[in-house]
Amino acid sequence: MIKYSELVLRHKKIFPLFLQKKIKKTKIFFLGCGLSSQVALLATRTGFNNFILIDGDKVEAHNLNRQSFRYKHLGQNKAQALASMIKDINPKAKVEFYPIFLKDKKLAMQLIDKSDIIINTADPNEIMYFVNDYSQKTGKTVFFPLNVLWGGYVLVFTPDSLTLKEILKGKILKGNKFYLNLLEKTFSTFPSSLLRFYKKMGKELLKESYFPQLGTATFLNASIIVSGIIKLLSGKKIKKAPQPIFLDLWEEV
Repeated sequence: MIKYSELVLRHKKIFPLFLQKKIKKTKIFFLGCGLSSQVALLATRTGFNNFILIDGDKVEAHNLNRQSFRYKHLGQNKAQALASMIKDINPKAKVEFYPIFLKDKKLAMQLIDKSDIIINTADPNEIMYFVNDYSQKTGKTVFFPLNVLWGGYVLVFTPDSLTLKEILKGKILKGNKFYLNLLEKTFSTFPSSLLRFYKKMGKELLKESYFPQLGTATFLNASIIVSGIIKLLSGKKIKKAPQPIFLDLWEEV
C-alpha cells in the first residue's frame, strides 16, 4: 500500500508543506456523484483525503461520455462506484457514501456541518437550493459547476456572495428552464459563439429531459474546482457568484 507522501511526491516545490497538510485535512461533500465524479478523482490525486458522497442514481451508458465511470460500473449506484474508484487511487482515503437521493433537510444539514467544502451538482430541485442556502449561512463555500458546450463553468458561492435565488431574482426554477435562466443571468463574460448557440437552442432545450454535455467540459470543471479549492486554502481570492469562473478552449480568437 502506498504512503500518502508517495502519492503527493511530485507536488513538492509547488505546494508548501502547510498547504498539503490543509489539503489532506479538508473534507469535501459531494451532492451528486455524476458530473462531480471527475472532480473527486482529481481531488484524490491531489491529496484530498476526506470525502462524503451522496447520490441515488445508477450509472447509465450515456454517462460514460463525460463522467469517471467505466463499462463495468453500468447499473451500479454512482456514490458507491465513485467511492471504490477513490479507494483505487488512495486506499487510505476516508470515504463516507450514501447510495440515496438526498431529500431529508436534517441529513443535509448534518452532512454540511461536518464538511469544509460543498460540491453541488444536484438536479434543480428543492434540496439543491436548500444545500446552497444552508451552506452559505453556515460559512461554507459551494462550488456549482455546469457543462457549457466545450467550456468549464463554475459558480462559487461564499458566505458573502449572492445566492442562487438572488441571481434568479427569487424564481424557483426546475429542469432546463433553470439552467438556461442561470446561464442567461451570467452570460456577460461568455464568448459570442456560446451566446448564439443557447439563444438558438433555448426553446428546443426546454422540450428536452436532458442538457447536452461533453466530456471536455467535465474535465475543465474538475480542474477549475480543484484549483479553486486550493486557492481558497492558500488564502487567495477567487471569483464569486454571480461572476462565473469560465474556461473555453474552443473559444474564437
